[in-house]
Amino acid sequence: MPTKTIKKSSAKSAATKKTTVKKATVKKPAMKKVAIEDVKEIIPKTHECMCGHECKCGCHGGSKFGRFLKKLIFILIIFALGFAAAKLCDDGRYFRGARPHFRNGCLVVPSIKCPQMQALLPVMDMDQDGCITRSEYKAVKDEFRAQVRAGINMNN
Repeated sequence: MPTKTIKKSSAKSAATKKTTVKKATVKKPAMKKVAIEDVKEIIPKTHECMCGHECKCGCHGGSKFGRFLKKLIFILIIFALGFAAAKLCDDGRYFRGARPHFRNGCLVVPSIKCPQMQALLPVMDMDQDGCITRSEYKAVKDEFRAQVRAGINMNN
């Protein structure tokens, strides 16, 4: 069987030579010991405590919890002021209990929602004229309120 001949290359590739660049060393100036008072004069004053950016004394807004409390108190004050303004400006429409309606000086019976007050409607007409006036209603309401506070059951 014939053998195959392999040619070997006799030429070697030319090696590239790397040139190294030497860096010039820069001499650092010698550090002198400086007093703290001299440094305070050089550094611009940012705050009266002279603490700078990484302050731990709390003069720049304090901790996260402290900032949260400040915001919470601010929001509560705004809410309280809004509530007070609403209470002053509502003309008694929203912050009162159920009120009876009077038409031509007489009580409109369906405007009474309380079942105990509805049971007292015949008693409210003190002069038996068929019309319950504001003064009659107020007198019975005050008596009813006093009995409720005293704990007396009015249905007996």
